[in-house]
Amino acid sequence: MRFVLALIQLLLFYGVAQSTTGPNLHDPVISSKYVNERGVPVIHGTIREDETTVTLNPELKATDADELDRNRYICAYRIVTPQALHTIPFLIELKDRTTGAAVINVVEGERLDYEKRSSYKFSIVADDCGEQSRESNRAIVMIHVEDVDEFAPRFDQTTYFVDVQEHEISNNLMQMKAVDDDRSPTYKGICGYEILTPNAPFAINNQGVLSNTEKLEYNNYHNYILKVVAVDCGGKRSQPVFINVKVKEVCKSGWQGIPEHIDYVPNSGHKKLAEQARLQLCGDACTPDKISVRLKLATKHIGKGCDRDTYSITSQRKLCGASGESVDLLPSPSITSNWTLDIPTDDGHESDQIFAFNGKTNAAEVPNGLVSHSLSKHFTISTWMKHEKSNPNLENKHKKAEKEHILCMSDGEYMNRHHYAWFIHGEKMVFLLRREADKSNDMEVFKPAEWRWHIPQINDRQWHHYAISVDFPEVRLYIDGKIFVPDKKNYEIIDDWPLHLTTKVHFTKLVIGACYQGGEHSFAHYFQGYLAGLSMLKDKTESDRVIKCLNNCKENLDFHALNEMTSGTTVSFNTEMTQFSFEGKNVTELETLLSEITYVNFRRYPTPGRRNLNIQTTLQCTEQETNLPEVSTYVMVQQVQQPVISLDGAKTFTTTPDDLRMGQKVFSDIFISADVSVEEEEEEDEDLNETNRIDTKVQKVAFKVSQTLINQAADAKQDEQILLDTCQIRADPPLDLHIEQLSIPEELMSQFNMRLETSETNNGLVISNADSIDNYKMLLRGISYYNNRAEEMSSRKFVASCSSQNGRFVSNDLTIEVIPVHVEPNIQVHAHAQQADHVQIIDNKLNGVGLDDIADITPNVGMAVIIVVCVGFLLFMIILGVIRIRTAHRRTQVVNVEEKQEMEWDNSELNITVNPLQKEVFEYEDSPMRTLRDESDSDDDGSSYHDDGESDEEEPAKVPERELEWDDSTLSI
Repeated sequence: MRFVLALIQLLLFYGVAQSTTGPNLHDPVISSKYVNERGVPVIHGTIREDETTVTLNPELKATDADELDRNRYICAYRIVTPQALHTIPFLIELKDRTTGAAVINVVEGERLDYEKRSSYKFSIVADDCGEQSRESNRAIVMIHVEDVDEFAPRFDQTTYFVDVQEHEISNNLMQMKAVDDDRSPTYKGICGYEILTPNAPFAINNQGVLSNTEKLEYNNYHNYILKVVAVDCGGKRSQPVFINVKVKEVCKSGWQGIPEHIDYVPNSGHKKLAEQARLQLCGDACTPDKISVRLKLATKHIGKGCDRDTYSITSQRKLCGASGESVDLLPSPSITSNWTLDIPTDDGHESDQIFAFNGKTNAAEVPNGLVSHSLSKHFTISTWMKHEKSNPNLENKHKKAEKEHILCMSDGEYMNRHHYAWFIHGEKMVFLLRREADKSNDMEVFKPAEWRWHIPQINDRQWHHYAISVDFPEVRLYIDGKIFVPDKKNYEIIDDWPLHLTTKVHFTKLVIGACYQGGEHSFAHYFQGYLAGLSMLKDKTESDRVIKCLNNCKENLDFHALNEMTSGTTVSFNTEMTQFSFEGKNVTELETLLSEITYVNFRRYPTPGRRNLNIQTTLQCTEQETNLPEVSTYVMVQQVQQPVISLDGAKTFTTTPDDLRMGQKVFSDIFISADVSVEEEEEEDEDLNETNRIDTKVQKVAFKVSQTLINQAADAKQDEQILLDTCQIRADPPLDLHIEQLSIPEELMSQFNMRLETSETNNGLVISNADSIDNYKMLLRGISYYNNRAEEMSSRKFVASCSSQNGRFVSNDLTIEVIPVHVEPNIQVHAHAQQADHVQIIDNKLNGVGLDDIADITPNVGMAVIIVVCVGFLLFMIILGVIRIRTAHRRTQVVNVEEKQEMEWDNSELNITVNPLQKEVFEYEDSPMRTLRDESDSDDDGSSYHDDGESDEEEPAKVPERELEWDDSTLSI
């Protein structure tokens, strides 16, 4: 019964529906190959968060089985999930009404964010296009949002700090951690870390664990700065962060807080070197009973050692009050000092000229005219020397050392006798002095002839100053200004016969850097090293004070903390004030003393550059002595503003030919100035005065304070005022010494005690030696120019220039043109000298009256009388001129050289001074050398009978008498 009733109801409902909608009407259908458990079709979609169109699987389509066109089309899709209407950022866009195809897009203005929502689920229906739209079945759309690598990794800090122990390798110094704001499993992970700092001895793995790949040294680097980035799995890199890796020093006993270098500004007084010095003693160090600290200022590389080379050695000798009779055997190469032209030099201006000897081929022969070769019983020879000891081959290690001659005077022909010599022989410095031949009764008496000193300085490859002073038979050696104290171990004297008379040898040779062997006509025993300032003072010796002054160092260490010392602490220093030594037990006190050590340079214009400073420390314990690591630092002396030396004066000089014949002072108004910028001069003076104050406590603790600081302060005062050491007057073109010359006022030099040296050539005049600007100016103003043929010259140019501190500071060139005024007889108005003529003309012009005006004033009536007077005066002037010319010719000596076809004299470089006011006769004659008497002496060819089996001279073999006569009777076999 129930089944029948249900069937009737169904039929009735179907009939009603048919009558309402019309025949054959159908609902749209959304289908999919995917359905859920309730049979509802499911459409899957995926979209990247940075895209706008969803990729659907399967495609979204809806169909309608109606036959009518309008009813079978699909007109729209709708989202029907109520709770999702306002949160779903998608819309469905119909693409084809016939097929019902559609796509799902992101709503315009919306942006998907995986990190906020990664999936969407909603239901949709389709509507057909009938008059009364019919709705399709429901379908479920499930959209999965795919993540994009949107965010780069990031660290929580910009800088990390970590310590690493030196000498250790650690696999886990620290672990870094970076995060990524992406949320997908693909991009949220960190896949690696990278160190961007190149060549860093560190590594980091993918988990961010940092390790060092090699042992680190604190002395090499105190810390390392590493740049590191993190990389996520999408390849995106983070911003770099920094890891500051600090190397922890293993505790080492030694000094801490000493700077790597100290800048020193010239003229700034004393500069502390280690104000923050601290002595660290670690647990492994013994408990010291005494601590010794030694500081050493190394200045050997500055010039010839220490900053003392303000002026040339010749000038230094003058400033130290040395004898002016000393002869410089190694002057700077020049036209007048051409025997040193072939010796390589340093070509520098910071110090005196340094000559290099290679030990093989080069030597300098001193010309005979410079100095007499013979020596008396009193003399001093000194030089700066840096000996370069060659390293012998292993196969020759047993070979005896070769002699290296610094200076040697030997026979110039036939024989090999060394009269005197200064040479190096292995570890010894030797001075040979043979007594010359005479007819005295002691010719057969042995007397000292060779002095040998065994000293380490000669082979340490450092600059040293050596001086040998002889008051025969006493010979004194000075090293670096201090007299050498000999003993039996380091000093010996060898006696020998005197030289005997001979007629074979007629001249000798004085050679530097080798010794001339007259028998072989060759050089031997070459010196290897460097020489500077080799000088010889004859017939007297230099005082100890002068030798010490020449070695005074103008830079040194200083100490002014004697009040900080307590009982049991001592301090000592060398005479040059370049080495200090402290000894004590209290560590704190030693730190205080070291912090008070200062550096000072007294030169106003010091040589810029580096001065090394070494600190050595020794711990003396009960049972052992421990040397702490040596500390090395340096003082960097800065460049100071240089002075400007200026020459000024008239550029033209007008005179008469008569005045030029008599001699005319052409530099009478020259002016010399030095522009020196002086800053805080009063404070500098206070520093110097403080240097002169010597703490009385020094005497209480038995310290011997030398006069070094006082001398340096005085030198500094002298260095403050610019002293000229060279002025040159260059003739352009060169002088013709037969008719013109420059004359120096010798009486002026002697009157004011000017110890200046002058040299004259056809190129001009050179004045040298350190002296004040006023003295140089006075001397230049007194120089006269002579010309015996002034009436033939049109003009003459001279160029003057000056320099200071051995050419370090050079002035401008001052060019002066000398113009003679030639007055013709027909324009001569007055009956006086030509000089009065142009003076009168100038006076007339100043009063507004010229020569033409003067002629107009004279009446025509008196013209005839004036003409007669002028003619008579003209004749008188002609006769007077002839008389003066004849007189001048008698006063001037002309040097005539006989013309020969075999020989032509080149006298372009002759240095002849002709004074037209004096009558002199120049005689050119050969001055034969003093011949040696007694050719029978065959035993003089050796310098000593006691030279360890060696001879200073080797005799040559005999040759036929018609070629050469050699004395070989005492050949050493």
